[in-house]
Amino acid sequence: MRSRACLAIFFLVASTLAQVPDSSSSKEEELRLAEQGRVEALVNSDVPRLEKLLGDDLTYTHSTGIKESKAEFLHRIQSSDLKYESMQHENDVSARLYGDTGVLTGSSRVKVRAQSQTLNLHIRFTEVWVKRSGTWQLVAWQATKIADE
Repeated sequence: MRSRACLAIFFLVASTLAQVPDSSSSKEEELRLAEQGRVEALVNSDVPRLEKLLGDDLTYTHSTGIKESKAEFLHRIQSSDLKYESMQHENDVSARLYGDTGVLTGSSRVKVRAQSQTLNLHIRFTEVWVKRSGTWQLVAWQATKIADE
């Protein structure tokens, strides 16, 4: 009888623990959704949406080596000086969480028009996101061209 009671308690505790959401996996999902939203906003030149997703302290370093602040980056998008026509992340995007900071790394194929020149790029990227007031914001982007294979 005692072993049945212990077994019942074990299964009750195990089932309760199984139902507790894994906060790190839900944070990772939120982070990946924020990134998906950022990519959609870039391709659609949705500056108001980007305003919310990009931190005021953003450092955006393009694969060309050009470094921009949030204001500079958004100005170029709004003025159509910079137009992302497509951005397709490849399957290797990894996410690491450190409290309310997330780092995404991976590779992507990007078609962008800058100063009337269309570029088809294959890049590796590193992104740093910080969760502020319940919202993920991108605070750093660094891209590097992948050499032709």
